[in-house]
Amino acid sequence: MRPSPLRAEGAAGTRLLLADWGGTGPGVLLLHGMGAHCGWWDPVVPLLPAGRRVVALDLRGHGESAWVEPPAYLLDDYAADVEAVRAALGWDSFDLAAHSLGARVALRYAGGHGGRLKSLALLDFFAADWHGRESAPVGRPPASYGDREAILDRFRLQPAGTLLDPAALRKVGMNSVRQGPDGRWQWKFDWRALYPRQPWDPAEPSKAGVPTLLVRGEESLTMPRASFQSVLNALPDAR
Repeated sequence: MRPSPLRAEGAAGTRLLLADWGGTGPGVLLLHGMGAHCGWWDPVVPLLPAGRRVVALDLRGHGESAWVEPPAYLLDDYAADVEAVRAALGWDSFDLAAHSLGARVALRYAGGHGGRLKSLALLDFFAADWHGRESAPVGRPPASYGDREAILDRFRLQPAGTLLDPAALRKVGMNSVRQGPDGRWQWKFDWRALYPRQPWDPAEPSKAGVPTLLVRGEESLTMPRASFQSVLNALPDAR
């Protein structure tokens, strides 16, 4: 089974792409991490219980969703898109599962729209300030490559640890690039989305007043065990 593409309008008219896996049961929205796209959920969705309506979102500036001019890639911007998508799907309430950057977005959304959520699943995210620049360097063009093999040779996960075998990792890379009108290859994300500094408020998890599942990779470099425990302690209803 493959998902169907679905278009929606986000905050301020941002064009968003969703992967709709179908189903007629309660809604589940999936949010990917920084520099990724909704296709990263492809191996996961078939493992989820049947009887749900599962939809994955390409965050603004990622995948096939629009790049924003002028750049607007703060947590509040992403969270506003989530609320717009919820309304477009006609969901009164839903479950939200999110990884890395998506988990930070989910926490921000829960703080402002918790009444719309049945539950949260927060997967392996950076519970600290992101020390990017306030804005991207002016005039810097996005990286591009003359052929597909050249860009695939540059594909890396950050941080580097993964249990994916090389063939599976390459498949992720193949779905993370596209060819531009000039024939050159580029990543499926707006490089400017990597730059805004995203402050971490240790009290933010305390605002997520819904049942929450918190998950970290056993040897995660993104969410060390101490960070995991501090977030777990701050969440009102978590395991």
